[in-house]
Parts: sequence; C-alpha cells; structure tokens
Amino acid sequence: MKIARKSTVKCFIGDTIIGGESDISIQSMTNSTTGDVERTVAQCKEIFNEGADYVRIAVPSMNDIDAIREISRQLNGAGIYNPLIADVHFNPKIAEALTAVVDKIRINPGNFTNETDFLDKKYEKEEYEKSLEETRSRVKPLIENCLRHGTAIRIGINHGSLSQRIISKFGNSPEAMANSAIEWIAICESYDFTNLVLSLKASNVHFMLESYFHLEKLMEARGKHYPLHIGVTEAGNGLEGRAKSAAGIGALLLQGLGDTIRVSLTENPVNEIVFGKKIVAAVEDIQSDFYTIDENRTLFYTHHEPDREKFIAEVAAISSYEHYKRALNDLKIANRFLSTAEIENMEKIVLQAVGIKIFFAEFISCPSCSRTQFDIEKVTAHVKEKFSSFRGVKIGIMGCVVNGPGEMADAHYGIVGYGKDRAAVYKGKQAISKSLPMEEALQLLEKTILLEKKNFGGEF
Repeated sequence: MKIARKSTVKCFIGDTIIGGESDISIQSMTNSTTGDVERTVAQCKEIFNEGADYVRIAVPSMNDIDAIREISRQLNGAGIYNPLIADVHFNPKIAEALTAVVDKIRINPGNFTNETDFLDKKYEKEEYEKSLEETRSRVKPLIENCLRHGTAIRIGINHGSLSQRIISKFGNSPEAMANSAIEWIAICESYDFTNLVLSLKASNVHFMLESYFHLEKLMEARGKHYPLHIGVTEAGNGLEGRAKSAAGIGALLLQGLGDTIRVSLTENPVNEIVFGKKIVAAVEDIQSDFYTIDENRTLFYTHHEPDREKFIAEVAAISSYEHYKRALNDLKIANRFLSTAEIENMEKIVLQAVGIKIFFAEFISCPSCSRTQFDIEKVTAHVKEKFSSFRGVKIGIMGCVVNGPGEMADAHYGIVGYGKDRAAVYKGKQAISKSLPMEEALQLLEKTILLEKKNFGGEF
C-alpha cells in the first residue's frame, strides 16, 4: 500500500538522519548489564548485524558512563560506527554527562519535575506556569550540553510515568501525553534546540494510537512536525507480542506517521529488529484488494503470505487501522500456508491485540535492559503457562521499578523486579509484598490470582 509519510523536521543522530525524507529507521535496546562491556559490545554487534540503525543502552548510574565510552570505542575499533543512544532515568546529571559520549539521549520528562508538588490538587494558571518554568530551568544544562556536542534528544513520554503536573491539567489521558510533548517542544525551542525526536509509549494499543494522533494534530496547529519514534511498550513475547506491536506501529505507519520504530519484545533483542523489518515490509505490501469489510463490520483478509510473522503483521496492522476508524466487530482471515487451527488462533490473537474481543489473559511484560536483575524471559514463560487461560485478566511482568509499576498500572496483578532475582508482587497499583526471592514472589502471585478467581466463582 503506497503511504505518503508526513514530512518532518530532520533530527541528526551522528552522521544519520531521522525524519525529513529519510527512510524509516529500526532500533532495539540491549538487555545485558551495561557494565559488562564484553557482553554489551557482543550484543550491539548482533543487533547491528541484523540490520538495526541504532542501539539504545540503559545507563543507570554515573559508574556506567565509562562503560558506554569503552563500548563505543570497541565498536568503532571493529568498524561499527552506527550511533549509540543512551537511556537515562531519574538522574539528569547522567544525561548531561553523556552528551559528550553518545549521539542521542533518551530522557523521561517525569525526571525533570517534582511530581509530589501536584498530587491531588487543582492549580491556578500562575502555579502551573511556575512549575513549568522550574522544569525549563532544570533541563537547561542538558540542552546546553546537547547544543555544544551536537547530541540529539528523544523526549520519551510513557503512559506510566507522566508528570503529576500534566495529569493535574489533562488527567491520565492521551491528551496529557500529547500536551506533555508540546510543552517539551516549547521548552527546547526556547533554547533554540530542535534536534528532537518524540515518543508517546503505552502498553495499550488504542491509548497509544490516540496519543500519537492527538500529538500530530497539535503539531499541525503549531505548523512544525517533529519526527516520531513509535512503538507499543511492554508488548510481551511470541505471536501475542508481535500482534500487539504490529497493531500499534503498523496502524500509525499506515497513517503516514512514524520515522523510527522499536518493537518491544520480552525476547532476544535481535528478534525486535527481525520483526520490525517485517512490520515495515507488511505495511508496504498490503493491497486494498487483500481485504473487505461487510455490513456487520467483519474484516475479511486474504493474502497467501508464507512468512507467518509477516502475515500476522499485515493482519494486525490493517485490523488496527480500520478498527480505529470504524470499530470492527470481527475478523476472518485466509492464507493457504496456514492450517485451520493456526488461522483460528491468529484471528483470536489479533482480535485481542487490537481490542475487539478478549479470549486469553493479557501479559504486559517489558523487553528488559541492564536494570533487570532476573531472567525475565523464563519468568514470563512461567506466568504465561500458568495463567494464559484466565480470560480477561491482565498480568504485568516488569524488569525493574523504573517504569514497572507505572507501565503496568492497568494490570490486575503483576510482579516488579527489586534486586537480584527478587521481585515485589502487585495487585492493581498497590504493592502487596515487599521484595521477595523470585520463587516466593511467583508463589504469592499465583496464590493471589487463584484466590480472586475462587471469590469470583471461577470467572473473571
């Protein structure tokens, strides 16, 4: 399907460009310990060899800055000059120091404001503007350093970690996500800094789409479009994670939005590049005669694509795209390369990923990074095996406290990593345990869910 992409401001990442007329770039993130230079270098090589344009590396502490410098040196020594992106949370000073080391910094706006100032309080315009000005002052040193070193910034806004200031005005909503981005654009522009990429990540596909579409309208009104980094955060793994990722990323690409993508899978990060390329190819290959929508708003999709992953990317992308426009009721697919059982399973997975019907439990699990201190793939597999049949239940498996509690805020239950092979158990937004050894945490999670099921007569 021929898509006219929205033209944007160019963002310069080292010697490369995101936005403008450049191709869609694909990136991933290492999940090795950043301080383990040898392993992180090896993983960067694997990701780049698969075709990634960029690799992002978490930098949890000042002690990791030297490791990033050495990782870059070793990659350059091996003839790899692809840009590196630093992922920084909590400490703006780390971001400031990294501007001389990497090509782009990903920051979370929530780290530049005092959230507790705005809890449960309505603010007059003067108070709101005062807080915004304080944020502007806090970010000034970072922007000055980025201007000095030619470093780009991604304003990475996550649904689970919106600042309380923005929530106090817009609620915890797509409008809040979009307006947070606009506030940050204005802050950066006030310092003549425009080397920006924006992202509005959420684990709920519809919420994510609403956020990006709202931001696009606001940028249109301002007369200036910045490039967009798009993705569904904490998408999970397997076909479910791929369907959810394609539903979000693919629907935006079909609307001409998106300049760089990251698929978030609780798997080897190399798989994110493999599937990211398949999403881009799927969107380009979809033809209008592949599908019809009948009077009952059932989408019928027929394409005899032999690549199973590319096919589910096609189906999820077009289903999400059409569902957003007209609220579909059902999906029927045909592909001679798939068995009847595979087709039925794929229909259910896509219908649930898009938000049309619910058939299974939903798992919100992060792809992990150097902050994760347990085997999240193993734990996710264990939780899915136990609870996949619990239709309608949402369970979060999060690697650490940085985004964990916030990103799984709409989950019914979950576990969040707290230290080496330890986790806390959550029910809704509240922790119901302290940090426990992982085996104990999983036992408590199972006990809590089974008790709830019993109380609800075996149904959720």
